[in-house]
Amino acid sequence: MSGPDESSPAEDTIAAMAVFGNILNQVDDEHLELATPCADWDVQALISHVVLGDASIPLLFDGKPLDLSQPINPSILGPNPMATWRGTALAAIEAFRRPGAMEQIVAHPVGDRPGSVVARFRLVDVLTHAWDLATACGIPVELPDELAEAALEFLQPMFEQIRGSEFFVDAGTVEPPEGASAGVRLVSLLGRRP
Repeated sequence: MSGPDESSPAEDTIAAMAVFGNILNQVDDEHLELATPCADWDVQALISHVVLGDASIPLLFDGKPLDLSQPINPSILGPNPMATWRGTALAAIEAFRRPGAMEQIVAHPVGDRPGSVVARFRLVDVLTHAWDLATACGIPVELPDELAEAALEFLQPMFEQIRGSEFFVDAGTVEPPEGASAGVRLVSLLGRRP
């Protein structure tokens, strides 16, 4: 990947899923009740959110409606959160890699969007929550610059529209330090305090 202009929405998102998985692989049962940067979510709820998001991808690409009214139920993780995440992540990867998936118009909860846009939404969500998970568990993380740049490039044109959405924590944007990496700029944009 040379940069956001030449990156593939599907492959960027799959790479972000790998970042999340590498962090999740370091999470133990004693981490599950730790608070996260996301208000009202402990680590178990955050992992559940990502699992549900990944599980929604095949449904979206199959034209099935999503029921977003149900609260997150961490019991979906079962006794092995890593195995549960791996199953839903692999199903999402398969959906993203279907021929024509990025051009397919998908009935997303925010409206009909091309698959490439759905993939970028997942990129932002998974990458940001990878940082949240690492931060909550005290795991060192540096988000890959090329993925964070792709997420920033996607978010900036719609920033005012999504301000205050579930992507944000606290009151909104935090000013990143001068010369900050793309990953730090991304999480700062979404209200995290690196």
